[in-house]
Amino acid sequence: MAQKTIFQKIYFVIIIILVVLTLIIVIYTFVNKNKESALEEGFDESLIACQMSGGQIATSSCCLSATDYPNTCLIGACGCAPENSHEIKICDCGVDKCFNGNECVNR
Repeated sequence: MAQKTIFQKIYFVIIIILVVLTLIIVIYTFVNKNKESALEEGFDESLIACQMSGGQIATSSCCLSATDYPNTCLIGACGCAPENSHEIKICDCGVDKCFNGNECVNR
């Protein structure tokens, strides 16, 4: 009788592990499909990275050499005089965070 209980527990643990693995695969597939479809529709990879890491798209006056979604963790990309600046899209990560070009991170 005790052996049957042990086998039932092992079987139960195996079922739980399989369910968790299945959920992980489904979530991973869903996230990648959304990213791929967004890229196919012309969305910029940096825009997707910004939003998936908690950032919001905004515009800012940055140096003429800066392109959309600059690394805001570095000093300089958006620190030029107005005559040497233009409006570009940036990733606004919120208070005490910055966009490193791939994701929002703590400063």
